[in-house]
Amino acid sequence: LLATAGSTVDGRTIDDAMLQQIASSYDPKTYGARLNIEHIRGVTGESPFRAYGDVVELSIGKTDVNFNGKKETRTALFGVFDVNEDAKKLNDAGQKVYPSIEIEPNFAGKGFAYLMGCALTDSPASIATQRLEFNRSLPGVLTVAGETPEPLEFPDDGEATGTGLIAAFTAALDRVASKFTPAPKTDPAPQADPAQPAAMDFAQLRPLFEELGTSFSKAIFDLRTEFRADSDALAVKLQQLEATQEQTPARNYTARSRSDGGAANYAGVF
Repeated sequence: LLATAGSTVDGRTIDDAMLQQIASSYDPKTYGARLNIEHIRGVTGESPFRAYGDVVELSIGKTDVNFNGKKETRTALFGVFDVNEDAKKLNDAGQKVYPSIEIEPNFAGKGFAYLMGCALTDSPASIATQRLEFNRSLPGVLTVAGETPEPLEFPDDGEATGTGLIAAFTAALDRVASKFTPAPKTDPAPQADPAQPAAMDFAQLRPLFEELGTSFSKAIFDLRTEFRADSDALAVKLQQLEATQEQTPARNYTARSRSDGGAANYAGVF
C-alpha cells in the first residue's frame, strides 16, 4: 500500500481523484517511475542515492484506517515493485522500509496526475502506508525479479595436466580418426578385387590440428588478458570521475537547508 487519500501526517491532503488518475494512467512504457532513497537522485550509479528498482504496476482499492478507535475507509493506491539486491539488503536491515510517492499533478500538460517516482523512506507523509515486504503475491509489496547470471569461464591451456582446450581438441580428433580409420584385415589370402581408393588417414592430420588448437588457445588467452587490462583501466577512470562528480556542486546549485527530521513539505511528495 503506497498511499491513501485524505489528510497526511503533516496536514496536507491527497486528493481521491488524483490517486484514481495515477492508477489508471501509469504505464512504464510512457514514463517509468524508479525507486530512490529519500527523494534524492544521485549523479552516478555508485553513490548511496542510486536507483533501487522500478514501479511495475499500480492499482486502486479501499483500506480501513484506525484513528483512535474510529475506523475511516479511504481510497488506497497499491503498487508492485521490481527491486534490485541493494533494496533487498536495506529491507533486510530494517532500513527505508516505507514508500513515499512522487506525483506530477499535470503530467506533460495533459491535465491528469502521474506517478513520477517513489522513494524508500522511514518517514512517509501519507497515512496507512504498508511496510515493504519481499516475495509476496499481494498488491503494494515488493517483488524480487531476475536470476543471478553464471560467469562465463574460459578453460586454461592445461597442457601439463591433460586438461584445457588443446587436450579436449586432441581427444576429439582421436575419436574422429578412430571412426574413419579402417580396422586391420585378417583375411588369410588377399583377393584379386579391383583396387579401392585409399582411406583418409586422419592420424596424419593430427599435428596440423594440434598446431591450430595451440594458436587458437593462445589467441583466446591474449584477448582475455587485453580485455581484463582495458576493464581495469576503465574502472579506475570511473572511480576518478565519480569522485570528481560527487565533490563538484551542480551549476546554479543552492545548498539545501538542514532537515528537522519531519516529512518533506513540498507539493507532489507524499
